[in-house]
Amino acid sequence: MASAPTSKYNSHSLENESIKRTSRDGVNWDLSEAVPRLPGETRITDKEVIYICPFNGPIKGRVYITNYRLYLRSLETDSALILDVPLGVISRIEKMGGATSRGENSYGLDITCKDMRNLRFALKQEGHSRRDMFEILTRYAFPLAHSLVNSMACCLPQPPCSSTDLLFSLYAPN
Repeated sequence: MASAPTSKYNSHSLENESIKRTSRDGVNWDLSEAVPRLPGETRITDKEVIYICPFNGPIKGRVYITNYRLYLRSLETDSALILDVPLGVISRIEKMGGATSRGENSYGLDITCKDMRNLRFALKQEGHSRRDMFEILTRYAFPLAHSLVNSMACCLPQPPCSSTDLLFSLYAPN
């Protein structure tokens, strides 16, 4: 009886964890990495936070911020949660609490989205973790206010003529 050829990598082995896969939608995903990234997407930062879930209460997790999205993966095994929020959906970012705030989960960020989601993240007060996350999110969620678009526009190819020249050349009588 002939045996079927076995592949070099077993799909359930630990050797396969570092293999980079490309799914059908073009997402490159290194299995050892926590965030599946799109082509051109780069990870900016990641922090441990407590997500204040409106349904299940506080959930410990790790938030990853890329140049395209905010991605939260819960660290608790009993409540698996993944939030994937494109930065273009964010309409407002507010700091909640202050240096003198007392109480559990009273210091962090409150994020309002255009799709009616309200995300609340509690952070540790020491180390200015809220300030770093707030600045990164505001820079990438609102690129026009932070002149990121202008700095990216200089790298884009420019058209050979202006749009008015192009318009008149299309409709100019011969």
